[in-house]
Amino acid sequence: MSYKMTSRLGYFLLRLICVGVFFVGAMGEARSSEDCGAACVFAGPRMASVETSESELLGPLLSGLLGTDVDVSVLDWNAIAGANVGLLDVLGTGDLSVSNPGQLVDVDVTLLELVEASIDAAEADNNTAAVSALNALRLPIGELQGTIRLADLITLGLPEGALADIELSALDLIGGAIQLYNYENIATTTQPIALDSPLLQQLGIGGAELLLQVVEPPHFECGGAGAKFHTSTVRAKLSLNLANMALDTAVLDSLLGPLVGGLIRTDITLGNFDIYFEFGRVDGKVVSADPETKTASVILLPSAVDLFLGSIDDAIFFNRERAILQSDVDYGQVGQIKVSTLGGLVSETLGIGVKSFAQSAPGTSKTLFFSPPYPQRQSFGDGASSFSELIGTLARNLDIQIEDSLSLPLAPLVDTVIEPVVGDLVGGLLVDAVSPVLDLTVDPLLGFFGVGIGEAEASISGVTSICVERSDCPISGLAPDGTNNAAYGSPTHLIYDTLFMGFSPPDEDTAPRANADATGDDETGSDDEDGVEVSTLKTGSVTEIGITLHESGGQSGFLQGWIDWNGDGRFTEDERIAKDLTLPGGGVLNLSVTVPDSARPGNSFARFRWSTQTGLDPVSAAADGEVEDIQVAIKTGDVSQLRGQVIEDNGSGDGVALDAQLNGEETGIGGVTVLLETPDSQILSSVQTDDLGNWAVSLPDSYEGPLIARIIPQGGMLAVSQSAPTASPGTPSENGSISFSTDDVQSMSDITFGLIEEPRLYHDGQAFVEAGQVAVLFHDYVAGATSEVTLFVEGVPDDIATVSLFRDPDCNGTLTTPILGLIATTADERLCFGARMSTSSGLPPGQRVTFDVVALTRFSGGAEHVARNTDVVLIASQDGGIVLEKTVENLTKGTEETRANFAAPGDVIMYRLKLTHTGLSPVEDVEVSDVTPPHTALDRVMSQTVSMADGSECTLVFPENPAVGYRGSLRWFCEGGVSPGTQVELTFSVRISP
Repeated sequence: MSYKMTSRLGYFLLRLICVGVFFVGAMGEARSSEDCGAACVFAGPRMASVETSESELLGPLLSGLLGTDVDVSVLDWNAIAGANVGLLDVLGTGDLSVSNPGQLVDVDVTLLELVEASIDAAEADNNTAAVSALNALRLPIGELQGTIRLADLITLGLPEGALADIELSALDLIGGAIQLYNYENIATTTQPIALDSPLLQQLGIGGAELLLQVVEPPHFECGGAGAKFHTSTVRAKLSLNLANMALDTAVLDSLLGPLVGGLIRTDITLGNFDIYFEFGRVDGKVVSADPETKTASVILLPSAVDLFLGSIDDAIFFNRERAILQSDVDYGQVGQIKVSTLGGLVSETLGIGVKSFAQSAPGTSKTLFFSPPYPQRQSFGDGASSFSELIGTLARNLDIQIEDSLSLPLAPLVDTVIEPVVGDLVGGLLVDAVSPVLDLTVDPLLGFFGVGIGEAEASISGVTSICVERSDCPISGLAPDGTNNAAYGSPTHLIYDTLFMGFSPPDEDTAPRANADATGDDETGSDDEDGVEVSTLKTGSVTEIGITLHESGGQSGFLQGWIDWNGDGRFTEDERIAKDLTLPGGGVLNLSVTVPDSARPGNSFARFRWSTQTGLDPVSAAADGEVEDIQVAIKTGDVSQLRGQVIEDNGSGDGVALDAQLNGEETGIGGVTVLLETPDSQILSSVQTDDLGNWAVSLPDSYEGPLIARIIPQGGMLAVSQSAPTASPGTPSENGSISFSTDDVQSMSDITFGLIEEPRLYHDGQAFVEAGQVAVLFHDYVAGATSEVTLFVEGVPDDIATVSLFRDPDCNGTLTTPILGLIATTADERLCFGARMSTSSGLPPGQRVTFDVVALTRFSGGAEHVARNTDVVLIASQDGGIVLEKTVENLTKGTEETRANFAAPGDVIMYRLKLTHTGLSPVEDVEVSDVTPPHTALDRVMSQTVSMADGSECTLVFPENPAVGYRGSLRWFCEGGVSPGTQVELTFSVRISP
């Protein structure tokens, strides 16, 4: 970043660069095969069947949750509860179509689309009862416009192919989706649901209204041990009309009469009772899942239920951000008491307010064990908690308040006699009348949510494998023919111990294993690529390939095979050498292969796949078995080849730096060009390393004599080491090349070149101070490998300034100890320091003081690297001048705005250039320049013009079109000058390349 200006102070240049240090997390370790199981689990609904009386309540419940009228009969409801649909079939139909489970997070659907997808799946299974039942929901649900995000309901921690045998209960899917719809469309729950049931009339209830909302939706989970799932958290308000019920007040009359010395008559008239519920979710976790036996276990923990009597503000009731607290409950008026004296000549009517709280005892966790067939539902309940018990607690905790406005002599008796007696009467009403209502109405409704008091339930839809075996043929770079690009695809197989190739089951591949010679799977984890033996293939001849197959699960395996005869980087159908071959019980299958005369001589690749699926192509995911890729040699004569790897030889993770050996946490480097050339620089062959740094080049058949293997380091990298099993005598003339003779080379491997990132020194600094003042210019040094660095300054004019270097250990601009002598560093270690310059008091305004900050890095073996920054200090007049500051902020991680920051590939970082005029005179023609940092590009379109307080503007003059993805220089011009006291901020955001 720089700016230039013309003024009475003359012309000067200011540059400042802020650097983010990028870190990439390490890959996780592979699992053992016994940890490969996953279960698909749903907690609730627990209503597996419905009686006629419950169906009368289910319609209003669904209507309230959805905000539209729904009329589901007992027959329809039970058909849905008993129906199963293939989860993969539902996700793969109509508007829900996804190509793999990971795309589920991108699917937004309406309830109608989900119901119709379920209907299509049920029709494919010939489940006519489910089709008829789901059709009953189609029309009313079709009126709803809101969508749900399926990823909020279903988490599929499974690879492709794992859903093939998962059957999901239609009740789980549709019921969970309705609860999610209510959660995401809260406005539909603001109208109460009228419960007009003969049950209520039989209990003497004049009417009831229920207000329901889903505070947290349920969560369906497909995952391995430790995967968590839960039911909904539900909040409800039940208003009961008790006007038809009478309370016997004879006891109260008999107590009051003697106390006031006359006849007393009391009458209580009841109104609405408002009872609030907060039903906590039932939590569950997968404990184990065995993909071989298809058994699983889950642990369930029922939650507590809170009941409140009184009045709760709607703003609190509908606030999902917090739970309802006991302190949120105010007195709610439930009726009136009329007190008459002197034979009825004097009477007063007072309001009765009540509030109370009750909570069920937290449930005890329990482990449930499952075995086929699936889907399978299990539940448990301790039987100790019920509405009757909770209402009893509510009655005991009852707090009653009667308006204190009675005249003497009754007034003193309100607190001591009237309220206690009325409290007993209301508490008895709760136990005798309200409790049965809840047991017969609300309790069955809660079954839809799977949140019965003291109960918990889990449904397992299936058990599968989540460990994946991957291919390792190259998927990028040049194909074997040197013209096309390698595109062999990346098929996967789920791992089961009952079906594999070779002598042991494959280990899990947590990431793609593709490399230049199809050995990535061999070299990662255990060497499980032991199922195929192929000798050299000669054109026009017949070769026998031995393939070891294991099959012990009772299902037949089918073998597929291909060889890329023409080396164009793909397996085609006319290159298939095996289709659906079987070997009952397993063993060694001897496959005779005729090598076409047209086969291209040189190296190519073969792929073999073993699975219970028939007709597999070369690239699709398989639900079981194994894939093995191997490099094959096709010959018409002798062919020589060199193979090796380019590594980052920086000594990271306790490795040894610059030893040309992959150790510690050192990794291969992709995208590096490897040349095979003659001593006079004639290029014989060229190839780029794959993602793991592997490469292979073949010698021309006719070439004889000396040759050189040489790498071309990428920008910012240094060649520091090399090794080979056999090389011509003498030391290579420079790092990054090795000399050979064709007499020594047949098929040489294990040739290693080592690169490191150049040690980096940031940044050229500028300061603007008055004569006799101290200027501090900050720098960052980042090591490229384990090494030692000496930091010093050069070119300081002794007669006008002195400069000392100090550490900035926290990289926050605070200097501590002086820097003296060597500093030991490790790979990517960052050192922050500052150059502190004291200027002479006799320097004139406009004087420029220039010096270099130097970093001399020494590596093991004596190699050295020099990096330098140039610092400029300008002596200003006493009236000040332009000050420019640059900061950086990581928007992705939400870090603070600082002088330096940290980021990872894919992060978006924002740079802010703050220009402040501290002087007393205008500065004309100010220009500010910067550049997008290496490995970044603009993440958003930049603003063309920024206005200043005085009305002038700074305009982006380069580039003309600052579009997303732009890389390069940036330049602003502040036309008309910058006035004293003005401050302007120029910003740009970039994304770090993955």
